[in-house]
Amino acid sequence: MEDNEGRERLRRHHRGLLPRPTQAPSMGSMAKSNGKSIQPLCEKIVLFEGRRKYVCAAVVEQSYHSPLLWSSSYSELGLLRAGRRQGVSSALANLLQVFSKGRNNVKQQDQSGVANAGILVVGGLLTVAKFAVLFLSRSLCSGAWPYLQVLSICTLPIGPLKHLELPEPIRSAAKSIAGPVLGITVAQPVVWWCLPDVYRTARFWHRLLPIYFGYMRTKRQVRKMTPPEKEKVWAVRHEWGGEKVHKLVLDMSGFYVKSAQILATKADFVPEPWIRRLSNHLDNAPPRPFPEVELSIMQQLSTCPCKSSLPVNSRGLVPLDAVFMDVDRTALAAASIAQVHTGMLKDGSRVVIKVQHFGMEKVMASDLRNIGWVAKFLEGQLPFDLGPIVKEIQATIPLEFDFLREVWFMVEIKRSLEANGFNQIVCPAPMLDLCAKRLIVMERLDGVPFTHILHPSASQELQKRIPEVVRAVEYLVHAYGQMLFVDGVFHADPHAGNLLLLADGRLGLLDFGQSKVLQNCVRIKLAHMIQALANKEDGAIARALLDLGLVFEDIHGGVVSESRLATMARILFDTCYVAEATVSPMSQDSLLRTTPLRAFNQAIWMVVRTLVILRGMCFALKMDLSATTIWLPFAQAALQSEENS
Repeated sequence: MEDNEGRERLRRHHRGLLPRPTQAPSMGSMAKSNGKSIQPLCEKIVLFEGRRKYVCAAVVEQSYHSPLLWSSSYSELGLLRAGRRQGVSSALANLLQVFSKGRNNVKQQDQSGVANAGILVVGGLLTVAKFAVLFLSRSLCSGAWPYLQVLSICTLPIGPLKHLELPEPIRSAAKSIAGPVLGITVAQPVVWWCLPDVYRTARFWHRLLPIYFGYMRTKRQVRKMTPPEKEKVWAVRHEWGGEKVHKLVLDMSGFYVKSAQILATKADFVPEPWIRRLSNHLDNAPPRPFPEVELSIMQQLSTCPCKSSLPVNSRGLVPLDAVFMDVDRTALAAASIAQVHTGMLKDGSRVVIKVQHFGMEKVMASDLRNIGWVAKFLEGQLPFDLGPIVKEIQATIPLEFDFLREVWFMVEIKRSLEANGFNQIVCPAPMLDLCAKRLIVMERLDGVPFTHILHPSASQELQKRIPEVVRAVEYLVHAYGQMLFVDGVFHADPHAGNLLLLADGRLGLLDFGQSKVLQNCVRIKLAHMIQALANKEDGAIARALLDLGLVFEDIHGGVVSESRLATMARILFDTCYVAEATVSPMSQDSLLRTTPLRAFNQAIWMVVRTLVILRGMCFALKMDLSATTIWLPFAQAALQSEENS
């Protein structure tokens, strides 16, 4: 049926080229005529239009009119298409020019189908590789990307671009990458709109990869340099890296602000240019517009415990003027999850309103997945395992979105400190009736943030208060002895942005979002560690490390000495000056390079994080303060209580 349709179509379009078919002679009858042997002259061809096969013709001499037959030689078709076969009639040449585009018979269609499938797979992989290379190039050589976009547009066959003449090498190169370049360009707004999570992940890696490869390049560059030359090269790289990381945090916000806050407190080994830039993120993140904040406050007031006594508007929201006499439209401070505004209640009480940003849970979930991928990406490149740390972060950060949980910690820690005589530390009291899952209304503490006092450009008046800051930090370390070893409930984020120096010299402790309840068994193991460190018993320190789930190894296969384990323990669990603690873990001189940490207990990460922050603050204030000496009585009290129970 298909052959008949093909014949009719050919006749309609090319009358006279193919006569009406006659009965096909057999090859035997073609080979003999009047008893004489005749050598048939055949031209075989497969004719296609698009994907549809129409006809295969066999023409025997010029005087013989053959019916339409199937051809069996794809190679002959190739020769005919290339014009390399002699004796092609003009009729067949015309037909070939108009119709021939493909394969020959069903068998070869199946074979070529498999081949084409392989070609499609290889082509698809090459396209994916091309996209990946271009994406990486865009990250590492962002300045060249606009030029690639312009060249790709110049290859489009539209309007005046058709007549644009480019040098052949440039045109050929541009054509090979035009599709992926334009695809990435067009996909960016589409992905941002339809798949914001994917877009945020791509944007993060676009920012991170240049920083990573830049530092790896410098690391190779300085291998054969003298120490003074290395120092100059690294100084330039750290200035560049600090600015890049600062822009990454500004662009991404979310969890990366918290990471910046930790790095900003590590003046003992984080480069000074990084500290200078990242310290801006301690309490100076970009705030959200007030109309958005106002809507969030009204929504949360409609869910607070006293909602039944509050009026609502037509949208079911509680107006601000129903609760507050005044709310400052300018944010007092902003952070990754929330921002705070000052206000005044109807009764004249001055308060601080902490309100959660819209949509931050989804953003934070994306960021936590990203740090999991970063941990895998850096696996084997760091002298310690990021896996347990990342797991603990992924478990604890989502808890911060429940402000009622934060209110519980605020009340509990405030009660304990006041009951145990730590009156020099002030925790704000929450207005429980006005707090909700995403809103905290608390009393306002008037003071100067430590970030302002410790800032390099702080005024002389503020710098005069540094001795007060030193006393407040030492007092805070004493309070942590109570929180960690007696209560088992502690504030895990004591960075400079969360500490206020009040007018009377007392310390204001803010932001209880990152707080933790220690399991009793962990608390007792930590107490054993502090006792061993305070008594300087290296053997007991080594046993306490193992009991806490921390395993160090020697890269040469030997046994790690007890003295080295004691040094590692002091770095992790004390705030005193340890020379080895001032060396970055990324440095070749770091102890962790020769004695890597192969196992880590994620249950103690928040404790280690707290000590890392306190150590960084002590280093910045030039304080050689031993937390283990201060904490020994609290640790002994915890151990004694455990024995008596």
